[in-house]
Amino acid sequence: MIYQISLLIILMLPGIASFLGWIIGKRSESYRELFNVVMTGIEFLMVILLYRQVMENAIEIFIPDIMGIGLYLKLDAFRYIFVFITTFIWFLTTMYSTQYLIKYKNRNRYYAFFMLTLGSTVGIFLSENILNLFTFFEIMSFTSYALIIHDEDQYAHDAGKSYIGMAIGAGMILLMGLFLLYDYTATLNISELPSKMRTLGNIKYLISGLIIIGFGTKASMFPFHVWLPKAHPAAPTPASAVLSAILIKTGIFGIIVTVVVLMEGDLILSSVILVLGFINMFIGGFLALLQRNIKRILAYSSMSQAGYILVGIGLVGILRQHNTIAIYGTLYHIFNHAIFKVLLFMGAGIIYMILHELSINVIRGFGKNKNLLKIVFFIGLLAIIGMPGFNGFISKTLLHEALLEAENIYESMWWTLAEVIFTVSSGFTIAYLLKIFVAVFMEKDEKYCGQYKNHVRKRALFPMAILGAIIVYVGLRPHVLLPIIEKSLETLHAHGHIDPHFYTYHNIQSSIITIMIGVFIYIGFLRLYLRKNDGEKIFYVNPSLNWVNIEKDIYVPILNITFAATSSIFHFIDRVVVDLVLLVRVGMRKISGMQIRYERPRKERKKNYMDVKYFIEDIGAEFHSLSEVIGKMYKNMNSLSYSVFIVGIVLIMVLSIVVFM
Repeated sequence: MIYQISLLIILMLPGIASFLGWIIGKRSESYRELFNVVMTGIEFLMVILLYRQVMENAIEIFIPDIMGIGLYLKLDAFRYIFVFITTFIWFLTTMYSTQYLIKYKNRNRYYAFFMLTLGSTVGIFLSENILNLFTFFEIMSFTSYALIIHDEDQYAHDAGKSYIGMAIGAGMILLMGLFLLYDYTATLNISELPSKMRTLGNIKYLISGLIIIGFGTKASMFPFHVWLPKAHPAAPTPASAVLSAILIKTGIFGIIVTVVVLMEGDLILSSVILVLGFINMFIGGFLALLQRNIKRILAYSSMSQAGYILVGIGLVGILRQHNTIAIYGTLYHIFNHAIFKVLLFMGAGIIYMILHELSINVIRGFGKNKNLLKIVFFIGLLAIIGMPGFNGFISKTLLHEALLEAENIYESMWWTLAEVIFTVSSGFTIAYLLKIFVAVFMEKDEKYCGQYKNHVRKRALFPMAILGAIIVYVGLRPHVLLPIIEKSLETLHAHGHIDPHFYTYHNIQSSIITIMIGVFIYIGFLRLYLRKNDGEKIFYVNPSLNWVNIEKDIYVPILNITFAATSSIFHFIDRVVVDLVLLVRVGMRKISGMQIRYERPRKERKKNYMDVKYFIEDIGAEFHSLSEVIGKMYKNMNSLSYSVFIVGIVLIMVLSIVVFM
């Protein structure tokens, strides 16, 4: 019973801390900051204490009559990985926030929503009922929106608009998938759904497709990634860190549950996820090469790194009974990405705290004499590029081995192409990180000669030092995470055991070759093509600013056209219905010889040809035939369509697909 209570405390503590912290913050900001650090520390400590029990048996609790169908929570080894990394990262970013937000306004509001986002995120990972998961998913979208628009300038509001628009749209698509899922299976408990899904026909692809779109938007899956490069630069750095490290993982978690658990690694669905993963890897990495704002580079980097995880998810289904190594690589990279990406964001945040600028054209040379900052940022760089001895090398090696396994099994030219994309995308990672590091920490600029050393505070460097130590520790002792990942195989319907040898000659050689490719891309493309020198200063250009923008040039026009077209159609239908009623009224009057009038109060008798009641009053005088009624039916607009046309068009599209499938 104590473990079930602990599960509830883990879920509810951040919400309670949010409220209490807000009250404390009204009186004392220093006490509020200490309170939040302590609360996130307690949350993380409680998760650590549950490890032994989770390794033995899953912890479950069901509370009826909540959300209509009850609140069903479960913590097994698979979910534990997500909950552990979430509470750990939140603890460190809360500590970091106490230094970062010193000069920010509305700090009390920030901490309140920061803690609420933690609670909803933990709720996502603990949910065993997919409707509970959806509820926490939507709560997280709204609470994190407050973090993105925290600065309340025009850019922040534009970024927030994109984020919340995509979040709500994706949420509605996800909900449509859940409606169909429940209609066909009569349950929403994740553990019961796999056996139900087996009995469904092709409709299961529509259901899973809708759910994946909903989760994929949050996971920055192409082409639903458009919110990502806008939200990251807009949000305060601690919020950007959790957006990249954790909130993306909520979408990844949902995709894993859908593809691997519910659909049991269906080959068709896994192949689609694999292709989308490679697209994410390549496009995210390439766009990161072109950016000049550090946080925007890291945002596209997160999109690319999410591609590695999506590739791993796809390989889990494609490899079938040989999928163990793909599961290890996927879950390992989920953990590793959270660690090194938060470290890199924190490094960018320290620069922004001092200069309030993150364009490498402006801050070039800033970090040359900041040795501590340079070291911890360099550790994050070595981790993300997969340098041997650092944690990124471990997970990327596992994913690469899974890809080679698929290539050996299927022996197709497409797998050779996949190998090329994997290698080139990894090269992109090296190139855009070198772009940041060389420009900021190695090049010399007379503006920055060490005068800002005292501004780099230990309170901000301490969380970075912890992350750097974990990167090195996991890189040197890679087997430390294997027990919890092996235990996760039970949830993911997999069996088997691997004892990988990471530091083999082949693996190290592969990593070094990839790093050399990345250095070549940096020298041959970034420095020769994107780096300019006008004789007075050195600067980078971004040619993608003139390229097609998916959001502005595709999504917005399509939505506008859809709105206009469907609005006209539904207005037409409304008028047909209204005018048919009027026609019946004319006919009934002629047949009965009676005149039916609506007598309005005297003060309302002003004629208004947009007033249906007045229209009825004078219908006998104005219309004498059906053709005349239909001829004027578009004159009077019924605004009811504006409130239902979106739901209507989505229902029509979904029902059409259902019928034909």
